[in-house]
Amino acid sequence: MRFPEWWEAPKELFEIDGHCGLITAWLVLRYFGRPTDAASLVKTCRYTKRHGVFTVSLATCLKEHGLQVSFHSDPDNDIGEFERRGYVHARRLGLHTEPALEMPVLIRERKRGNVPIVFYNTSSDLGHFSPLLALARGVLRLPLAEDGKMPLNEFLDRWSVPEILRQSIIAGPSV
Repeated sequence: MRFPEWWEAPKELFEIDGHCGLITAWLVLRYFGRPTDAASLVKTCRYTKRHGVFTVSLATCLKEHGLQVSFHSDPDNDIGEFERRGYVHARRLGLHTEPALEMPVLIRERKRGNVPIVFYNTSSDLGHFSPLLALARGVLRLPLAEDGKMPLNEFLDRWSVPEILRQSIIAGPSV
């Protein structure tokens, strides 16, 4: 299966501030044959202009659209009320927070046909989502990163900063 290109996403998503989580959801759902529209993604990702999308809410969106999903994170000691509601919703869906995964596990999941989604810090100090599609010669293919790729060592540094918590989602086809 061909992974969709980010520019194929609905134009309405690009008009939303902080759209990386919404576009990531669209890409992964499209890849697994689950079409959706911008309004549905905004609702199921629980997007707000103030918060954007929390990783746990991106995971619940994918689960609500019928994918197999696991959510991984280092412990988070600073969960605000809005994000806390996302965790409550996730538990209702049977989605529990599992320990953060190491890079070899993420790559192995991709080779198995699943799509890892990673949350990392950008050079402008903003949290950012991207599917992780491959690792070759020390460079990660991250379609929503600058140039669509990032050296592994740089990614690992950006993935480990405070408040990023090495969060990831593993999305796979429904059973």
